[in-house]
Amino acid sequence: NNEELKPLSKGAGINIAVEGKGGELGDSESPAQLIESEWGDCEVVVIGDRKKPAVVTYPDAGTNYDSCFKGFFRFIGSNTCFKHFCFVHINPPGQHFSAPKLEAQLSMEDLRKHFEFVLEKVGVSKAFHGFGLGMGAYLMLDYASKHPNRLLSLTLISPTAQKSWYFDWVYEKMNIYANHYFRYDTWWKDQFLKRWFHRYTIKENTNLVEMHEKLFFRINQENVYNIQRAFTSRPDITKELLKIKCRTLIAVADGSLLENEAVAVMGGMADNIGVTWIKVRNAGSFLTEEAPRCLLHPINLFHAGAMGTAITKDMLEYSQKLQVEGDER
Repeated sequence: NNEELKPLSKGAGINIAVEGKGGELGDSESPAQLIESEWGDCEVVVIGDRKKPAVVTYPDAGTNYDSCFKGFFRFIGSNTCFKHFCFVHINPPGQHFSAPKLEAQLSMEDLRKHFEFVLEKVGVSKAFHGFGLGMGAYLMLDYASKHPNRLLSLTLISPTAQKSWYFDWVYEKMNIYANHYFRYDTWWKDQFLKRWFHRYTIKENTNLVEMHEKLFFRINQENVYNIQRAFTSRPDITKELLKIKCRTLIAVADGSLLENEAVAVMGGMADNIGVTWIKVRNAGSFLTEEAPRCLLHPINLFHAGAMGTAITKDMLEYSQKLQVEGDER
C-alpha cells in the first residue's frame, strides 16, 4: 500500500510530496535524457508506460520540470485516473540544472521547432495531451494551432496568446538588460517571483519562495535571460486559436499577472465548445505550487473525460475529497 501523500506546501514551508513504495508512476520514472539539437541541449523525463496515451508538459520561463511540475505530478501519482497515462516532461533548451550556455539567441518560433524535434526524438508519434504553465501554455497553444490533429486535450495554467503589453514589455526589457549587463539579481529575481506567486505567499510562505529562489539560480542565468527575452518578444497568436479543435482546460488565479491574458485566450477559443474555465482565489500564476489541491479535482475529472474513461465511484469520491480540502484552503 502507498504511504499517505503529504501536501506540496504548508505555511511553514515546502514539502515535496512523494509516493510511498508501490506508486505506479514513481517506480517507472526513467533517468533524464539529454537531447542535443541545433537550438541547444535539453533534458526530458519520461514517467510511466510508453504504450499508454502521453501527457506532454512544458514549464514556464525560468523553471524546469523539477521546479515546475515534479512535486505536483508526484502528488497526484496514485490518482486512479492518471495511472492511465505516460508523462513526457520536456524542458526548454538550457533550462536544466548545470546546463552550458546556449550559443544561439532563441525566439518562440525556435522553441516551438525545438519542441517538435524533441517529440519526434523521444517517440511521441501519436496525438497527445498537452500540459503547460505560463510560457509553456503559450507554446502549447502555438503548437496546437499549427498541428490541431496532434492534440487530444490541453491543460493550460496561466496561459497567454497575446504579445506583451507595452508597459510590461518595457518593464521586462529593463529587468532583462539590468541583470544581463549590471547583474542586478534582485530586480531579475523579483520579476519572476511577482509573476509566479501571490503577494500573500511572498510575504507569509517564505520557505516556499526561498526554495524556488534557490532552484531558479541553479539554472544558468544566461540561458534564463535568453528564454525570457524570447517570451517577452512573443508574437500575438490570438487569431490562430480558432484552429484548435481539442478539449481545453484553462486555470488562472485572481492574483496572476496573466489573468487578463487568460481571459483573452478563452475569448479567442469561444467557438470551441470544449473549453472549461477555472479561477482560483488568492494565488498567482504558479498554481502547481501554490494551490495544487484546487487543481486536482477539476484536472482529475477533465482528464478522465478527455480519454473517455468511465468516472468510477472511487474516482468521484477521491475528487470530491480533494475539492473539499481545496475549499478549506
